[in-house]
Amino acid sequence: MPTWVSIVIVAVLILAVGGLSWLAITRTQTPPPTESPRVTPTMGVETPTATPTPTPTVTVAAATGPGQRFLATSEGVWWRATAGQCGSIEPLLERSTDAGQTWSDVTPRYLGIGQILSLSPYAADQGQMVALMGADCTLQGMRTFTDGQFWEPNGDILASSTYIDPANALAVVTPAGTLDAPCGAPTGVRAGDGTTAVICGSDASQSTDAATWSPLGQAGVLALTVSGDGQVTTARADAASCDGMLVAEPGAATCIPSIPTDAPVAVTLDGEGVPWVWAGDTFVSTR
Repeated sequence: MPTWVSIVIVAVLILAVGGLSWLAITRTQTPPPTESPRVTPTMGVETPTATPTPTPTVTVAAATGPGQRFLATSEGVWWRATAGQCGSIEPLLERSTDAGQTWSDVTPRYLGIGQILSLSPYAADQGQMVALMGADCTLQGMRTFTDGQFWEPNGDILASSTYIDPANALAVVTPAGTLDAPCGAPTGVRAGDGTTAVICGSDASQSTDAATWSPLGQAGVLALTVSGDGQVTTARADAASCDGMLVAEPGAATCIPSIPTDAPVAVTLDGEGVPWVWAGDTFVSTR
């Protein structure tokens, strides 16, 4: 083989080895391709929104506000209640045998009581009331012979009671018949010995003939009661003469200091004719 051919072959081999080395070096120094972070696709899943089942509402014209109070006593047993609102606000009925120092809850929830329209003693030391009962707010007279543990309907109580018609807030139902109220929003109706009295705004009116009304002429009346002989006693706010509650009896007035006049109020007479007031958390007599 000629010498020049050997030289060419050696040169080609040197070039081939150098090229391969260069490719190896270049590949080693080339950074790997940059990948974007993988995004996991999310499915647009809609969580169905539960449609609330409508709560049935009972349409009853409220004769009084749900916070209106009732207070009654006989034979040393006391009964008190808040009216409630049938279908929305539960009434509360309580009983005491220690002049209001302690009270027992005797609300007949097991009968579905919805609203109390009147409350008074029954059978000496028992109680009676007119109330709206059950899911349909049925008007019933109720009585207890078991100190409030159990109650039963009684038609005679419904016929002998006085209350504002729950279906017509302008009608005052009495044993003698129905009276048109003397105002557009009567509250606190009470009765005794043929006299019916009702609060209109901050004043009060009475009827003694089951036909006409006469204003009592007392401003700031918050609650009233009617005695067994038909006389009206009121509990009222009169800042000019009393820093508290002014209890006005026929021919007399007593100031009970430090009693709130901006809370629901009820007043009644005990067996000796002494007025008792339930206002806010206070339960006290005028003697």
